[in-house]
Amino acid sequence: MVKKFSVVLGLIVFFISYAQASQQEQLYSFEPVELFADKNLTQPVGRLEAGAPIRILQSVAEAEQVEITAWRKTKGFGRIWYHDFAKQITNAVFTKEFMRDKAQYQILESREDPLTGLQWQKVRLSVWMAKTDVSNDLGSFWQETQQSFKSECSVCHKQRDPKMHDANEWIAVFNGMVGFTDLDEEDAKKVLRYLQMNASDAQ
Repeated sequence: MVKKFSVVLGLIVFFISYAQASQQEQLYSFEPVELFADKNLTQPVGRLEAGAPIRILQSVAEAEQVEITAWRKTKGFGRIWYHDFAKQITNAVFTKEFMRDKAQYQILESREDPLTGLQWQKVRLSVWMAKTDVSNDLGSFWQETQQSFKSECSVCHKQRDPKMHDANEWIAVFNGMVGFTDLDEEDAKKVLRYLQMNASDAQ
């Protein structure tokens, strides 16, 4: 009896630890996700871009509270949150109203971009989203976006290597190319993210 109790107790501890570890794992959605201020999903505040990292803090019936850690410029509302310091790789975009009136984010670090003189902040925020498919592996996401880039962006000219430009340069370069492709807006954003995350200054 004691032995059975020990086994059951051990299994309970294991599953609790596993669940806690899963909640702290960095996860990704392969599609953009709408973000909300409340667990009932009645107060929209922005959107998470496809391929941007999150951590799940808790789950309720139809929603999950997620944590977003990213960089923002302090100029203006700072409503666009970026993947890395001084790199305009968009992770999330929030509404002006939310950033002005309701956003309760934690400032983790402040730094000045030596090239522009702009102040950047590393910030963290918890918001809610509807339960959706997420993965801890972006492998298939990168394969799909790479294939889209190869098939759509080599018709008019020789295929470009992502390393030909840095993350910020790719914005203007890609915007000059995308009009000659059949990519819709969402797929274009995914391909741009692939190029920026694999650019010459990628870490």
